[in-house]
Parts: sequence; structure tokens; C-alpha cells
Amino acid sequence: MANDNQKQKLNDIISNALSKIEPSVLSVVLTNSNGNGNGKRKRFCDADDDGLSKKFKDPESSPSMSNDYNGWTVPSPKYNIPKISVADMTPQNFYKDYISKRRPVVLKGKLQDLNGLEKWKTNNDHMKERTGKEQVMVEIRSNENDSFGRGNEIKMSFHQFLQLVKKGDSMHYLTTQDVEANQDGQPDLMAPLMKALKDDFPLRPEMMGNIIPQNINLWMGNNKDGASSGLHHDYHDNLYIVLRGRKRFRLYSPADSEKLYSRGKLLKVHPNGRINYEGEETTAYGADLKSDAAAKSAQAKEDAEQMLFEAEQAVKNGDPGAEEQLERAEEMLEEAMDSLLDAEMDSDGDDDNDDDDICEEDDFFDEDNNDDERCEGKREKYLDDDEEEEGPFSVADKESTETSRRLVDKTVKNPDNFSKIDIQILDDNTQLEKLYPEASHANDAWCDINVGDILYLPASWWHEVTSFGGESGHLAFNYWFHPPDSVDDFENPYSSNFWSNDYNLRFAK
Repeated sequence: MANDNQKQKLNDIISNALSKIEPSVLSVVLTNSNGNGNGKRKRFCDADDDGLSKKFKDPESSPSMSNDYNGWTVPSPKYNIPKISVADMTPQNFYKDYISKRRPVVLKGKLQDLNGLEKWKTNNDHMKERTGKEQVMVEIRSNENDSFGRGNEIKMSFHQFLQLVKKGDSMHYLTTQDVEANQDGQPDLMAPLMKALKDDFPLRPEMMGNIIPQNINLWMGNNKDGASSGLHHDYHDNLYIVLRGRKRFRLYSPADSEKLYSRGKLLKVHPNGRINYEGEETTAYGADLKSDAAAKSAQAKEDAEQMLFEAEQAVKNGDPGAEEQLERAEEMLEEAMDSLLDAEMDSDGDDDNDDDDICEEDDFFDEDNNDDERCEGKREKYLDDDEEEEGPFSVADKESTETSRRLVDKTVKNPDNFSKIDIQILDDNTQLEKLYPEASHANDAWCDINVGDILYLPASWWHEVTSFGGESGHLAFNYWFHPPDSVDDFENPYSSNFWSNDYNLRFAK
């Protein structure tokens, strides 16, 4: 018989193997898991484009839809989001009072580790000096009365875009950029443009504690009369810093998701607010279920190998029960290997079907709305470095440093996470009640974000952003973070080590 301590140790390892997650030996695990968690946002092919001509009696949701959100909700219509001083906050208190409660808040004052952004506030000289021939995708609208977010993008150099801003152009808008994969298939935290500016900001501000960054972005335009993003939600916690101009946010909590007529069919709202759509279920912290299972299998394999090593040593030492311990360790390793192979085959099967995912390609912007979410993973597009794009700002002389780049964070059109409600209707109570009756019962919250202000917005909070530019346009910088789901633990804000292990492996010094 095995020693009681050995039995307990074995049982503990087996149990922990299903709850602990380490960096997977499979690059596909990290690729597919980042964001859909992220998963590529599936295009809503059958969305009715004529939202003004008919009444949407019922928002899109699965018959098995469950909304388990238990975070903070907007208490009454037209609620004003509170503003607090940075000086009154510590990372621990910020996590306890806002991040863990899933409560938006505006921070007033400077975060010391973001002082480098001060160089961006007054003009574009510093950014121009730091950047070279980085190419960006810029959205363009047809006229000044049109809204951004219709999926019309053109390619140009960042310097060309800065020239447009300097001239007062209001027809172009710089938003999130496609990111590339590293050699292991893991998505970068930043697009090439942001990498050129990375010495001006930390990968993770101290105020955000131990939650893990997913992406870092720049938002820039010159719309003095205000331009709307459209009503949508993102999949990550957002720390949004305004450096020029002004932003006006209209917000709705995830508790009201069924009332806001998403393009995708709602499947689930996790307790932390993370929204899932039909066919795209994730964990609460945003990992794809197959990827999550594969990572757990990889960890179970590592644990079994350690147990097998210890059992073999016990046999050599003639310990009581060592043979039984060895047999169980071998069984555990075999089970883990089978599970790991199943995960590999599941992923290979997904890749084999990629050519059929016609709806998942294309630009990511909704025809009526401008999404913040980046779409990563399942279907990868390869672009030659010297590939030319059609359009007035195509650049043909781009230097080639690699044969190809793999894009894992690519824009798609008509993403699930946009509302079908046109902004003009959202502001017209009569039309709203007529066409989208459920939306009139959702409580809205508001805040103006001025230069130097910082908005914390938890994952999957619905929002519509109107940008107003000053003399040098409007400029904002933001971080996205994987949504935490362990609300009472500042040191370990996730119920698994999935994201923290990946981040530490790649970025911890």
C-alpha cells in the first residue's frame, strides 16, 4: 500500500492538473486563445441592413442565453460616472473598489509611470521623430456628416497621416492596428507603430496591479464637431487616456446586454461581464474553451511527468507502495497525453475548415459603427512586406525585413459586438421606443473625458464614444487587459494562470 502522504500528494496533483494552467507547449493554444479569447469576431452575415424600416421586436439572443453578470450596474438613467483623484488611489484600493466590482470610473491626475505620454500632448513632433516608415490602416468617411465605422480603410504611412491631421483633415481616423504573431504563433501586444513609441510608456501601468495587458493602441483624428464610434462593447478591460481634445462616453452595463440589440446572437454574460456569442464561448477570463482545455492538458502532462519521476525514485529506494504509485503515475501520464493529442487534433480540425469561414474575413468595422475590438486567431492572413494596397495613399517603397508577416489580429466587418441601433435613433426616444423598444429600458451613464483624464472601463460595458478635436485634433492612448474573474484576490486576479504565465514567459524581466 502506498504511503498516505504519497497518496494525498498524488490526489492533489491530479486535482490541480485540472485547475492550473501553464504556458502550453502548443503554439496554437496561445494563438487561438488570445482574445476570443479573442477569437476572430465572426461577421454577422445575415444582419438586417435596413434597421430604420422595421421594428426589431426581440434582440438577438440564444434560447439558452444566460446573463450571470453580478458586477456594478447603472442605478438610474442619465447617471454621471464619478471622478476620483489619482492621489487618493493605490493599486490595491483601485482593484478592490473598481476593477473587482466592474465599475467604471474617471481618474483625475497623472499616473507617474505614464509621464512619457506628456511628449505627445502639444504636437506631433516627438511621435514623428520616433517613427519611420510604419504603415497604418486609417478609416475614411465619405463626408463630414457621415460617421466612422463603415469599414472603409486605406493604407498609408503614419507620417502621411500626421500630415493630414496637421492640415485639419476630418475625414480620416486612426484606430487600432493589426498585430503580428511572433515565431511561436503568439500575438504581439502592439502593432509596429506602437512598438516604435514603446519607450514612452510601460507595458503595464502600476495602477492596474496584476491584471494582464492584451493590447496597446493609439486613437487619433481631427473632428472638431464630434464624430461617433457607434454603440458597441469590447472584450477587455480598458484604460483610456485622453491626450488631446475631448471624448464623451455613453455607457450601459453588461446587465442590459439583452436590451441593446447586438448584431451577434447573445449566448452568455459571465459574472465579470465578459460577453459570449453563439458559437464563440469562452471562459470568464476570455480564453477559448478548446485552448483552455489544451493548456490544462499540457499542465497535467507536466504534473504527471513529475509524479512519474518521483515514483521511479521511490521504487529505486524500495519505499512502501512505490509500485502502486508508479502504476498510477503512468496511467496519469497516458491520460494526459491522450488529452493533449485530442486538443491538437481539435485545433488542426479548426485550421482545416478555415477556408469555409467566409463570414469571418474582411474588414472589422461595422457598416454603422466603429469597433475597438481586435480579432485574432483562427484564420491567419499572410501579407508580404512589400505588398501594395490599392488607394490614394498606397506606399510602394516600403522596405522588406522579412519574407512575410503573419497577422493574427485582423479587422473584420459587422462584428457581433456592435448594436444594430443607429446613433441618431439612440438619441430619439420616440423612434427608439418604436424600433428598438427594449433599449428604452436600459439605464445609460455618461462622462466627459478631457485632456489628462483617464477612464477605466470594465470588459463588455457597452459604450458609444464621440470625439471632439481641438487645434491639433484629438488623441487618445489605451491599454486593453484580459478581464479578471477572481474578484477578491488582488495578487491573483484570475481563476487560472493562463494569461499570467504567458505574459511572464514573454515579458517579465
